Amino acid sequence: MTTIQDVAKQAGVGAATVSRVLSGKGYVKQETRERVTRAIEALNYTPNEMARNLFHGKSGIVAVIIPELSHPFFSELVNAFEVSLCEVGYQTMVCNTFYEKNYELRYLEMLRRQRVDGIIFGAHTSLASEQYQSLQRPVVGLDRKLAETVPYVAADHEEGGRLAAEELIRSGCRNVVQFGEVEDSVITPSSQRHFVFRKVVEAHGITCASYPKQPNYSAYNTYQESAARLFEEHPDVDGIFGTDLYAAACLQYALAHGIRVPEDVKIVAYDGTYITKFLHPEMTTICQPIRQLANEAVRMITEMINVNEIKENKVILPISIRRGNTTT
Repeated sequence: MTTIQDVAKQAGVGAATVSRVLSGKGYVKQETRERVTRAIEALNYTPNEMARNLFHGKSGIVAVIIPELSHPFFSELVNAFEVSLCEVGYQTMVCNTFYEKNYELRYLEMLRRQRVDGIIFGAHTSLASEQYQSLQRPVVGLDRKLAETVPYVAADHEEGGRLAAEELIRSGCRNVVQFGEVEDSVITPSSQRHFVFRKVVEAHGITCASYPKQPNYSAYNTYQESAARLFEEHPDVDGIFGTDLYAAACLQYALAHGIRVPEDVKIVAYDGTYITKFLHPEMTTICQPIRQLANEAVRMITEMINVNEIKENKVILPISIRRGNTTT
């Protein structure tokens, strides 16, 4: 494989001169530049991407930090990030925080040492906001407001909660249950959907009970156990609102126990991942704009990396409802 030293030897110059020609930085005589260019063409030399990035003080890598890759929402989100980052010339480093509590600190230290060029943070943070405030490095929150100086992107979760509530109201529900209302946990932009959902249904005289989300994203039996507990403790439930996996578990339990959907109970899912399309009946779902979330976060992080500034500190993206056959 041809190296930069081979090019330098062919052109009769030093490797530093070849680097200046490749980077376009620093003075090089036109005659010397042409000689180096001819040597590059003759040897069919392709600069090593990592070496080029290091020359510019960059790694060419953006870290995407999420709670759990096996969860359908985060899995689809990471796929979207990889596509979006690749389109602008970056590689993706995926970091799961669920398995190790030190991951957040580890990747912040990598950012400080410039082993990654930026971080898109979408996990629950255990660090004080001051640690992000003083970082002065490219960080974008994904559905997380990490600090006043750290920009973030999120879906319009308030609208999502309102759409879910209105769908169950329209379907005639009187006793509803939602999964995920925050109880002494991390408050995020997505938390707002639970507050809005409760406010809207109760304003219509509808009873609303809540179950906190389980912390273990990958233990799918916990979703089944939660669904069983819901139906046992609320035999009169006629409306359910939860993320795709909770909604799917409730649908599975209902069908297995002779509870008709949507005649006896209506279900509205939240996220809009692929699993809602494979269920029968197909789910009515509040859909997050997954690809747009990735595109906006990548746009923001690359602006911070390349020009060290960003136009806005917050981007809120519209959310939509996809009606299926679990509501009437």
